[in-house]
Amino acid sequence: MIAAFALKLMEWFALDAKSAKWLAWAIAIVALLAVLGIGKCTYDANVIGTHEANTSAKLERTGRKADASAAQRAEARRRAEAAAREEFDNATSGLPDNGLSPRQRLDICRELREAGTDTALLAECGDVRAGAEAGT
Repeated sequence: MIAAFALKLMEWFALDAKSAKWLAWAIAIVALLAVLGIGKCTYDANVIGTHEANTSAKLERTGRKADASAAQRAEARRRAEAAAREEFDNATSGLPDNGLSPRQRLDICRELREAGTDTALLAECGDVRAGAEAGT
């Protein structure tokens, strides 16, 4: 094959036999390197594509787990806030409609906290420090 190609090169470019043979080998080597290079690039593209697909799938699974976990935490917080609000409303249901005095608010928040209610979830008890005494 190289010999036939060298003969064609001798015809086309008026080369001597030795030069045509070297040129034919050089062209064959360059063509082989080009084919190998294209094959390597194609292989690398496939490997990268597979890796990116796997990474994307893993991130999606992790994201779904994180979303589910965040939703569970948010739901638990909503339930805790609702329970704390209900406790506060129950504690203030017998008081007059004109609102709570600061002392009444402090007393109710302290009683709820001592009963185990998370008063940090209530806006009315937000400025009441743990250990604060009513009327101080």
